[in-house]
Formats: sequence, C-alpha cells, structure tokens
Amino acid sequence: MKLSALRTVAAATIVASLAVPAFAQGKPGQLGEDRTLIAADSWPIKITYFESTGGKEAPVVILLPAAEGENSMTRKVWNSMAASLNKRGYAVVTADLRKHGDSADPNDRRGGRLSPNDYALMASLDMEAIKTFLVEEHQKQKLNIRKLGIAAAGSSCMVASAFTVLDWSKKPWPDAPVFDLRTPKGQDVRALLMLSPKSNVKGINSTDVMKFIADPYKGIAVQIYYDKSDRAEKSSAEKLYGFLELKTRGGQTEPKPSDEEGTDQSVGIDFSDARQLRDRPAGKEFAAEGLLAAKDASGKIPMEQYAAEFFDKYVNGRSDTWKTRTSKLE
Repeated sequence: MKLSALRTVAAATIVASLAVPAFAQGKPGQLGEDRTLIAADSWPIKITYFESTGGKEAPVVILLPAAEGENSMTRKVWNSMAASLNKRGYAVVTADLRKHGDSADPNDRRGGRLSPNDYALMASLDMEAIKTFLVEEHQKQKLNIRKLGIAAAGSSCMVASAFTVLDWSKKPWPDAPVFDLRTPKGQDVRALLMLSPKSNVKGINSTDVMKFIADPYKGIAVQIYYDKSDRAEKSSAEKLYGFLELKTRGGQTEPKPSDEEGTDQSVGIDFSDARQLRDRPAGKEFAAEGLLAAKDASGKIPMEQYAAEFFDKYVNGRSDTWKTRTSKLE
C-alpha cells in the first residue's frame, strides 16, 4: 500500500474513531495494567500500560513484538524492558497488534495467517488506537505525547515506521499565525528502535516510508540492530539504513521546510550518531526479541541499557514541553 493509500485509510480512521470508545479498561496486571483498545474497524487491541509517575512531562515509549503471524511472540516478551523504562520515568505501552498474541481472533481457523492488508491496518488503525489512548493520557497531564519513541522487532519495525509517516503527515491546527504556536495533531514520534527489521512487509512500501523518515529536518532518530552473519537479516537492515544516511541534493543539503511545512525539528540533534546500524550477537537465539533476554557476564540485559540510552537522548532529552491537544477551532 502506497503512502497516499495509507493516508486515506488514516483519514477514515480519524473520522471512524469518533464513533467508537477509545478503550475498555481491564483488570490491573502484575506488571502494568492490561487494557483493551478498540480500533476504528472494531478490532480489539490488547495492550499493557505502565503509567509513569513523572507527570505531564513524562516521555512515552511503545513496544511492539514482531508481527509474524502464528510464529510471533506476545507483548509480554517486552515486560522486562517496559519495567526498566518505567523505572526511569517513562510511560510505556506494550501491544499485541491485530491477529497476534491476545489480539488474535479466537475464531480464526487459519491460525493467525495474515491477509495482504493486515500490516497496513496495523499501522493505520491499531497504532492509531494506541496513539488516541496516549493522547487522552496526555490531556490528563499524565505524560507528554510530544516525546514519543517506538521500539519494534521484525515486521513490526515497518509497521512502526509506516505509522510514523502517518503521524507526521498530520499538520497542526491552523489556530495561530506562527507554526510553533499552533496546536499539534501529530508529528510526535521522535525515535525508532528496530530489532532485526524486515524490509519487505506486505502492504507497506518500505522505500517511500524510509525516505520520508530520512528527512533530517524531521529530527527522527533511528537505531537498527542486526546480525551481519545472517544474509537475509543483513540485507534488510542495510537496505533500510541506506535510506537513512544523510543525503545531499546537488552538493547542497536538503532545503529547510517552509513555515507552512513546519519548523526544523532537528535542532539540538546530533546526526553523527542519531542514525545507527549496530551489529548484534550472531545466532538465531538473538534474533529480534531474543536480544531482550540476552544477558552479559554480570547477569544484566545489555539491550535494556542500550534502549534506555537511546530513548533518554532522543526522546526524553528533547526540549518539547507539554502542550494541549485541544484547539480553539474544535
């Protein structure tokens, strides 16, 4: 599905979401609180929410397990990472996207096999339901949605990336003469952490998506972990990273956006290390979510520290203060 088609679905999502409840609250889980969100097409999306005690300036991270159909893990694989980030003051959501984990259809006799449009629906409907819930928490001053990061594994990396494009395509309300004073509708995703990403995902044009994210003036940090000894994984990771390397046009850097397009979001971002391709330990056991359980000699999980450092710098370290999402034009 091309970006124009994704944007069309997203627009329909925003309209349809007005007719459905944002979420149904479940019983508190042992780690975080389990909740059920309702996507615009009525598909129930199961999440676990780790509320921050940091108040309205708390940063936010969404954690997504690989969406690989019947071979997928559930959102619980992120529990340790979620708890670690939550202790550092982050609000955290772990999620099972449609047809995966607790969000699978119990009546599906196909065993979780995906249709060609499912990944596009995950990006445009499932992720939008999660974002809607987080905006509600933002309005309650429990977090700052302007400081949003996403970590994902496998095919979910492209789902997260496609959602980032949709989120950044939402221009602010035209309720002020100066762009920086306008009420935001989106443009909140600041950083993407990818574990063993897959570049070929049905329904998502990875080339268009990554070229959009690569725009240096959007200031979106990306860190990719891959196994260089795995030919397929190496090919996917290097393909995606190739789009992220800073480009020039005719010897000149890309033109800065006009006031109508937005301000330069890269201010204060050091692109010398904001876009990284990092080698992970070799071996199938360390692929994708395997990194979330890999311990060093001291018994610690290095990936938790790597993620914390990445999000601390490129999400929590941003100067974007809390700002209402209610426009006087609504």
